[in-house]
Amino acid sequence: MISTVKLTIQKHNMLLAGDSVCVALSGGADSVALLLALYELSAELDFSLSAVHVNHLLRGDESYRDENFCRDLCSRLDVPLQIFREDAAAFSHSLGVSVETGARELRYKIFDSLDCDRIATAHNLNDNAETLIFRFARGTGLHGLSGIPAVRGKIIRPLIECSRDEIEAFLTEKGQAFVTDSTNLSDNYARNKIRHRIIPEMSAVHGSFPACVTRMVQSFAEDEDFLTAEAEKCEKESLFTLHPAIRKRVIINQLKTHNLKVCTEKIEEIEEALMLHKSRILLEKNFFAAFENGVLRVYSEQSETAPEPVAVSEFGEYSFGCDRIVIISEQTDENQLADDNVNKNSTIYYADYDTIQGDIVLRNRLREDRLKPVGAVHTKELRKILQEKLPPEKRKISAVLEDENGIVWAEHAGLADRVKPCDKTENYLVIEIKYL
Repeated sequence: MISTVKLTIQKHNMLLAGDSVCVALSGGADSVALLLALYELSAELDFSLSAVHVNHLLRGDESYRDENFCRDLCSRLDVPLQIFREDAAAFSHSLGVSVETGARELRYKIFDSLDCDRIATAHNLNDNAETLIFRFARGTGLHGLSGIPAVRGKIIRPLIECSRDEIEAFLTEKGQAFVTDSTNLSDNYARNKIRHRIIPEMSAVHGSFPACVTRMVQSFAEDEDFLTAEAEKCEKESLFTLHPAIRKRVIINQLKTHNLKVCTEKIEEIEEALMLHKSRILLEKNFFAAFENGVLRVYSEQSETAPEPVAVSEFGEYSFGCDRIVIISEQTDENQLADDNVNKNSTIYYADYDTIQGDIVLRNRLREDRLKPVGAVHTKELRKILQEKLPPEKRKISAVLEDENGIVWAEHAGLADRVKPCDKTENYLVIEIKYL
């Protein structure tokens, strides 16, 4: 088993020389075997070893039995051990989840707080098969069928290619005892039913069933990685043009970027809104999904605060909000066209510089702003101009350039008629907006 663990570590680049590795030690067969295997490999692979035990306070005296076993084992091996006692039942109740789910979240919350380079957990080949069957029964996509990853952030799983039979044989060979969690013997939990009933039946059909599952989930994982990477290239494309597999992953990537819940129902809700040509829908709390020409944007209204006004004291680039830059410069060109065509470019505008009066300020639009656009007969409220051109989520942040006589230029609305170039214009104020 040691050679398998070593090969797994090297194949998945789990460790670097000099890393500090902390083993999640429950006292069960898997975690004890993991501790012993890494203990044997630590000198050869040049990493330091420690352990952590979380007592969930769920099984009375048995919980303290496990804690004491881990303490004695680490003391014998001279491996530093941290012990946490946490009320998993109360924690789960506070989250409104099952104790099994709450205890897992509590463990990983503790793991994240540890001062080490890697956390090694004892998930093995059988766990991968059980997870696949569980997700298959619940209904899942390719990502769910990709099984338990060998590496996830600082979490590593050196036993992921070792079977439970190999682990128990390794412990027998070492003469090493372990503890058994009594809840693992009960079929009250879905995972235990899979372990006690379904895995044996599948293994009777094909003796190496868990190993076959591992090969399959590795193939699924490779396909999922490729499709997800392709989706990242398509985030600025219309969802209407994308293959459903890529479209779903574009949606998933955007949800994950904002730490929003990813589930089939949410993906289908966004796809339905797209097909019904809705401009935006509420996802959760203050987060929205918005569509512009089929391109998806997930955003939070709270996160989009209006930029502070900036005095334009010199020509150059001015950051405006988190996603655009306004570039203001001067240009003298006697051949510069002075008709309306120069203002039809959506991102570059030319004003008659000699008509600008006083200081120039770059600011966000105000509710009371009014503008007479180039060629218009009457002055209009800027907010009404934007309403005609933009969905609601695009109107909150909108750049405006003004001098002492009022608006010179407004994003999405264009130049003020009073500063448009004419055949006598010699100096131009050039306004360019770039979207990041």
